Amino acid sequence: MVSKHKVSPERFRYLAQLIHIATKTQDWHSLKRYDLQLRELLKVHKPYLKEPHFVAVIADVKAEHKSALEALNKAIGDMETDMNVVNAQHERAKAYQLAMNLEY
Repeated sequence: MVSKHKVSPERFRYLAQLIHIATKTQDWHSLKRYDLQLRELLKVHKPYLKEPHFVAVIADVKAEHKSALEALNKAIGDMETDMNVVNAQHERAKAYQLAMNLEY
């Protein structure tokens, strides 16, 4: 049977796999690229996406995308926490340095 669509469900499965790998490796640059590809596929092929052979795969890729977003938000939060700790340490070190310079 020849597909009447320009995209197959397999393309969405493949993107879900790439998103999963990019999330696990914290490759945020690749994740951005896959996100843009997914958005374009969903936009261009919107009329076909409610068809039975697309519904499950679209749900899977959306779930993978949601997990990636959650992981990205967690990574950003962790980095912000680390940056706050480093900034506090930096301020203490500068204060100590200033105090040591005033003693001489």
